Amino acid sequence: MKKEDFLRKLGSRKFWACISAVVIALIAFTSAEPETTERVVALVSAVGGLCIYMLSEGIADSKPTDVTNIIKTEDYKED
Repeated sequence: MKKEDFLRKLGSRKFWACISAVVIALIAFTSAEPETTERVVALVSAVGGLCIYMLSEGIADSKPTDVTNIIKTEDYKED
């Protein structure tokens, strides 16, 4: 798997929903208290949201600005 593919997966909401489902299933399997389940779900959701935000900002910042739309005043001067 390429680094770009891995980062795209890490920033996916579906990925974090899957991780949350697995964690909830594991907690339910171990017969944990409901309060523990709520805390773990909140933690996974917070980490997932942070990862999605950081990756989306990084992708947005890494793209070059579009310099083709810059209008130069020299192009419109009459000779």
